Amino acid sequence: MIPVVVAENLERTYEMNGEAIRAVRRLSLDIPAADFLALVGPSGSGKSTLLHLLGGVDAPSAGTVKMGDVDLSLLSESQRSRHRLLHVGLVFQRFHLLPMLSALENVELPMAEAGMSKAVRRVRAAELLERVGLGDRMRHRPGELSGGQRQRVAIARALANEPDLLLADEPTGELDRTTSEGILSLFQGLVDEGMTLVVATHDLDLAAGARRIVRMVDGQIDAAA
Repeated sequence: MIPVVVAENLERTYEMNGEAIRAVRRLSLDIPAADFLALVGPSGSGKSTLLHLLGGVDAPSAGTVKMGDVDLSLLSESQRSRHRLLHVGLVFQRFHLLPMLSALENVELPMAEAGMSKAVRRVRAAELLERVGLGDRMRHRPGELSGGQRQRVAIARALANEPDLLLADEPTGELDRTTSEGILSLFQGLVDEGMTLVVATHDLDLAAGARRIVRMVDGQIDAAA
């Protein structure tokens, strides 16, 4: 199967208090279509940094990340931003929804940025909220929704522009067990439909529901895991 993402010899080094911090070290990874990959490991192991590199949120210090024939490491910041808008869905632990907008309007935002007409994006946003079980909450603002409902809105928003890759950073970190199980079930359904999904998580139950687990230690893949 042709990989959706190929990372080769990735390095990401930050400077902190005059010291070079190697968050990711010479890491290589292939992610095929319809994979559900869980990145696990202790805090500071490089999970979130790797996720950001795979999605073009950040640029590597060395090495390459390719999605299809696009080498993200060669793109400018504005080009990476456009690439993310059209090809990558991002889900975060703290949702990052705009509080003054309804669930429907939050899901519409990426489509508006991509230039989709209001009529088309309104229909698609409603369909996505129905897909994640929030058809009866689409007019509610984030403050009127539970944590699990807000995360479902965030997932619907991440799917708005039909991304090739969905990335989720600690998506169940602030949710209770029952709600987390619902998010896992939603993720599994998306993968069954062909979505390619990578999650960075400390939630072992979420990781156990993935099709593949990669353990990270000190910025590298733990070959012994």
